Amino acid sequence: MPQPNVYQVDLADISLRVTEWPGEGSPVLLLHATGFHSRCWDEIARRLPGVHMYAVDLRFHGGSERHGEVNWRLMAADIEQLLERLDLRDAVGVGHSIGGYLMAYAGARQRWRFKRLLLIDPVIFAKQLYEDQFAQSPQVDPTLNPVSRRKNQWRDAEEMYRRFRDRAPFAQWEQQILRDYCEHALREVPGESALQLACDPLHEASIYLSQKGNEAIHDLLPQLTMPVTVLRAPPDPDDHT
Repeated sequence: MPQPNVYQVDLADISLRVTEWPGEGSPVLLLHATGFHSRCWDEIARRLPGVHMYAVDLRFHGGSERHGEVNWRLMAADIEQLLERLDLRDAVGVGHSIGGYLMAYAGARQRWRFKRLLLIDPVIFAKQLYEDQFAQSPQVDPTLNPVSRRKNQWRDAEEMYRRFRDRAPFAQWEQQILRDYCEHALREVPGESALQLACDPLHEASIYLSQKGNEAIHDLLPQLTMPVTVLRAPPDPDDHT
């Protein structure tokens, strides 16, 4: 399969990395989960040759810039701007986890650009849960979240792959997808000999903790007039954590 085109798209206050696989027909826009990046979709592109696909590194992830407030609605606004810059029409929108939230948010506000959406385990909770759990919760220091203490010094992608391949949840991944994740998950940092995660663990923790106000998605969901498919993974019967 030909290599994708990888480029930056400059928006109002951020530059996002876009990976594009040229093809025919309706374009497909792919949004990844928190802590991952656009190249996690490489295997999907390999299995759908000839389909025109765009995958985006969200703010704080991959090759996109890492600055600004950690705020889901700000990240959704990034996707809205990107849709305008790419001028996508008759598109299929696919989002995983936070990507599902962002796709639903942007899709509702620019529904004329999409013919259908596929939301994979979208982080969209019942309205009551937002009110009970997030509306009154105090601001939590992200440095206290265990995610912020992820290993963040790596020799190379091979070290990362060998560390993760036998560990949950990565042990359940297809090996090529795990390799794609590791190959593009690290970045060089000036003055540092080791590679670091492109999505800094502190940013990742902050995203998980920044749920206050996300109930606004419920006001937008009725505007999703195109067909929407939601995929939910069943619970693992062997997981007793």
